[in-house]
Amino acid sequence: MTVRESVTHDVVIVGGGHNGLTAAAYLAKAGLSVVVLERLDITGGAAVSAAVFAGLDAQLSRYSYLVSLLPRRIIDDLGLDLQLARRRYSSYTPVPGKPDRRGLLIDHGDPEATRASFERIGAGRDAAASAHLYADTSRVAKALWPTMTAPLITRGEARARLSDDELWEAMFERPIGELVENRLTHDLVRGVVVTDALIGTFAGAHDETLRQNRCF
Repeated sequence: MTVRESVTHDVVIVGGGHNGLTAAAYLAKAGLSVVVLERLDITGGAAVSAAVFAGLDAQLSRYSYLVSLLPRRIIDDLGLDLQLARRRYSSYTPVPGKPDRRGLLIDHGDPEATRASFERIGAGRDAAASAHLYADTSRVAKALWPTMTAPLITRGEARARLSDDELWEAMFERPIGELVENRLTHDLVRGVVVTDALIGTFAGAHDETLRQNRCF
């Protein structure tokens, strides 16, 4: 007969993914005794990196999107030694069927180069329209991002924080496909923009459930 030592903890967290680890760190920081149980031999869950290309010594995330979605407040609260680097190039999308390998390059470091790239694919009119659209999404983020680390607010409170009923309707009450098609005219540009909205949603741009609006 084996005698097991009785061990007690204030909190037991099942699952060592990034959310479980974050919760455990906050609870431990508050002075509680915490144990994290993880089935796998590594922690990190969907945020873990791995070598995904044979023969290439590069660790990439298989599942997570952008580490920039990690709030700065959490980094500071937990004293994490983590430096975030902003990528200069947002995306490059080739124009299908073009033998000259023409494509749309979004360069955050050179707005003029980005505008010229729009011109080269015949989407010059969308250069300013795209910039205006992303300026609007930035306004939404600026209004709502601080609430991500606070108790959940109501829909009405979120709308009031944005203080722009027209933009709220377009981004939260109507399918995001309508906003993209109303603002942009070139199909490739529309595709690039709507990709940002559809990531992780498994929904169409005009889905009535509005699942496709969540990421954007």
